[in-house]
Amino acid sequence: MGFTLIELLVVVGIIAILIGVLLPVLSKARAAANKTVCLSNIRQLGIAIISYCNENHGYFPTCAYPDDGASDVPYPDDWIHWQANRRLTDSAIARYVAATGGVGKFQALLRCPSDVFDGRKAAPGIAAGQGPYLYSYAMNDCLGRNSAPVGSSLRGKLTQWRASSRKVMLVEMLEKYNTGPAWHWSVDIARRHGKAYSHGNTVYPPGHSMGANVSAAFLDAHADSVNEDQTMNPDQGRPNAD
Repeated sequence: MGFTLIELLVVVGIIAILIGVLLPVLSKARAAANKTVCLSNIRQLGIAIISYCNENHGYFPTCAYPDDGASDVPYPDDWIHWQANRRLTDSAIARYVAATGGVGKFQALLRCPSDVFDGRKAAPGIAAGQGPYLYSYAMNDCLGRNSAPVGSSLRGKLTQWRASSRKVMLVEMLEKYNTGPAWHWSVDIARRHGKAYSHGNTVYPPGHSMGANVSAAFLDAHADSVNEDQTMNPDQGRPNAD
């Protein structure tokens, strides 16, 4: 038995309605899944940094600022050897996360599945052979900066930091500033998770949040979602702050 034109139009209309209902649901499910993976990634990286500390007399790895030929230079102890002219597997924490799966496993841990790297460029003024930074996470530069000349790094010890459950070690930095794997507490965090919000005089569009916003790993090795009320706090750079 054939279908009339009206019956076919009704069926097409129902399908269109179902698609309209299901697409937002699927989109939210995908976003939730990506955020879960991202939180797992940063938790594993945080544990790797703590493991590094435990095997290096409590000292943190260095934060791997780009080589600018002046104030910052590459260090063997950079937590990630991210530059195009270095091997990722030489990263200070690689041995703690890449025992199985090799470089591909390590790369996957360094990338939030919601991060698309659109338009990511190398930082201006840095030495040739670096960038762009094609990973998602950045280390608190107050823990251990790769300062020039080599050997003058501002490396601290894990035991020097109080309130470790509130001090951020790794975080998802604001995309347009994410030109390297180092983060400072004065820099905004990423916009790829959450709901609409305002910060200061800036109103961010839908898809952003001042609530649970992005993933962060803390100095006590736990990971959680954070917002800029937590991250943009000078105490994140003060070892003795409670």
